[in-house]
Amino acid sequence: MKKSLSLMTAALLALGLSTTAFASPLKNYDAGHVAIDAGVTLPSSVKGDNYKMSKSNSTYAGATLGIGNDMALNYKWNNYKADEAKTRAQQFNLMYKVLPGLSAYAGYLHADTSCDIASGKTKNSGQLGLSAAYDIPLLFTVWGNVGVGTKNAGYEIGVSKAIFNNVELNASYYDQKFNDAFGDDKDMKAKGVNLGVTVKF
Repeated sequence: MKKSLSLMTAALLALGLSTTAFASPLKNYDAGHVAIDAGVTLPSSVKGDNYKMSKSNSTYAGATLGIGNDMALNYKWNNYKADEAKTRAQQFNLMYKVLPGLSAYAGYLHADTSCDIASGKTKNSGQLGLSAAYDIPLLFTVWGNVGVGTKNAGYEIGVSKAIFNNVELNASYYDQKFNDAFGDDKDMKAKGVNLGVTVKF
């Protein structure tokens, strides 16, 4: 499994990828098509600078709206949470379908870190990235994105399985970093598993 994740990450990077987290991607960018995502975040590690914090489960939510001409608007909210601190991140992206199953995007990410044991910071970041998805017929869809911004970097790799015509279950592994979240060179780092649902219209 680790080898498969490594191969997919390498493939995405080889395509020149860049940004943060999405659930199962919206495939149809025609005007009016929508995907709504919601789920839980189960961290395996949360660190403030080099201090390992006590993990705490949280939630995420988002939506993607097709606007036509191979373009879509995306919004995502994440709460990367520990007992001692948390980073709430909101991102807004404009997506463009480069090829079937591959989209480039550019956007803005706002990350607000609060902490009981140090001074948390609010950071704004421009970002660029790519999101990719590949259908394995009769099984599931493999998808992922990876990216960088001026104050953030991360990737997410997942699978989704349709349980109804417009409802999909998602499972993914994420690794996210917010630069200078506790001051100069003191980053917030979180990794773990997301489990959620995507509804598409």
